[in-house]
Amino acid sequence: MDSGFKNIYIKLLLIILFIFNGIGLAFSQENQNLEKAELRNKYQNEFIELYDQKLYLQSLRPAKEIVTLTKEIFGESSYRLITPLNNLGSAYYMVEEYELAQEIFKECIQLIELNRNIISPELSSPLFGIALTLNQFGQYEDAIKILDRALRINHVNNGLYNPDQIKIHDSLTESYVGVRDVEKANHHQSFQVFISKKYYGIDNPIVDESLNKLAKWYKRTGQVYSEREIHRELLSRQESRADRDTASLVETYKNLSFSHRREGIDLFQSVAPLKDAIESIDLMESPDLNLKFEVLLDLGDTYISYGRIQSARKAYLECWMLINDDQTMKETIEDRFSKPVRVRNVQIPKTYPLPPIGEEIGKTIPGLISLKYDVDSNGQTMNIEVIESAPEGIIDQEAIKVINRVIYRPRYIDAEPQLTEGLNIRHEYNVRLSDIEDEEIQDTDTEAIEDSSDAPLENPIG
Repeated sequence: MDSGFKNIYIKLLLIILFIFNGIGLAFSQENQNLEKAELRNKYQNEFIELYDQKLYLQSLRPAKEIVTLTKEIFGESSYRLITPLNNLGSAYYMVEEYELAQEIFKECIQLIELNRNIISPELSSPLFGIALTLNQFGQYEDAIKILDRALRINHVNNGLYNPDQIKIHDSLTESYVGVRDVEKANHHQSFQVFISKKYYGIDNPIVDESLNKLAKWYKRTGQVYSEREIHRELLSRQESRADRDTASLVETYKNLSFSHRREGIDLFQSVAPLKDAIESIDLMESPDLNLKFEVLLDLGDTYISYGRIQSARKAYLECWMLINDDQTMKETIEDRFSKPVRVRNVQIPKTYPLPPIGEEIGKTIPGLISLKYDVDSNGQTMNIEVIESAPEGIIDQEAIKVINRVIYRPRYIDAEPQLTEGLNIRHEYNVRLSDIEDEEIQDTDTEAIEDSSDAPLENPIG
């Protein structure tokens, strides 16, 4: 064979070998990526299942594996990492690993800005995540800046009235509460009603949900008049509808009643909405007796909170008479009357002696008081006795005065009110050292005991 021809032949052979080898390597790499993709999908399903079940700690492992596999398949800077990083950051947040969550969310933001732009809608989620961690650390000013950016991005991409921004407004509310700016906190709650009306239409029943949410916010922050105005708006909307939802209407009547009752000023304004609620139930084709029971219970509690004992007993008796109409209600009614229930809840101070207005609390040490008392058949407390106090004598008289002002719905047996003896309460508080002699305090055993019985009621009245 000619040497020149031989060299050409060898070169062609080598080229063919290289081609086949390259094809083999490519197929091998592709197979590896397919295997990794299948494994990634498996971990993704596992993560979703665990996270949905609120097994956040267990969800961390598949979340980490997904991030690792995504980087191996698509590269360290791939946009496909955005969702896995968000998921991992969320899992860290839910197990209270806030610093790790912050790091992951920051990595996610850098990745989005690299692959997309600085106003990409995908930025909203990791920005929101970082803001949540900042709120947890008490860094409210920093959280506000982050959330403002997230809100601007949301508006640019989705418009001013989109409902996806609601969670951002809620977090901004908490941030402004942290910096004690109630006016701006109010704005971010009330603006949600404006969003709902614009997005769904003013008369849409979905708007009621945002109004209820706003009313709860005003109640939480003690803005009684504003809360009441929202309940009135809700009531007007609900009463004007041809297809009334009686349960929702009754709930609004109850809330309106309580907004007056908690002030303890106007008995008529407190009672009238409850009577309207009962009338609405009675007008139903098949009156809902369980709903009626709840309203009658509220009516009795309202009367007794104003000291109208006989009117309260009449309302409570009507509760028991419902058993005659529906025997299945007997167990529920007996259970609700099985023990005294606070209807006017006055709180023992958390700090004592109370500082003058504008003065700092200053240095404190833990204190504890334990009291025993009875509740008579009229719901009044009696025979109040201090059984433990440390430091001794500091808050005793104040605590007795507070318990004396508390009013209960009395315990009932077979529609008859009963005396209940031996109720106990243990209360932790902070003793202000500036008003107490240090030596006396330091010599006193002040072991704190968890107070679970003195937690504020859902509807506290002071």
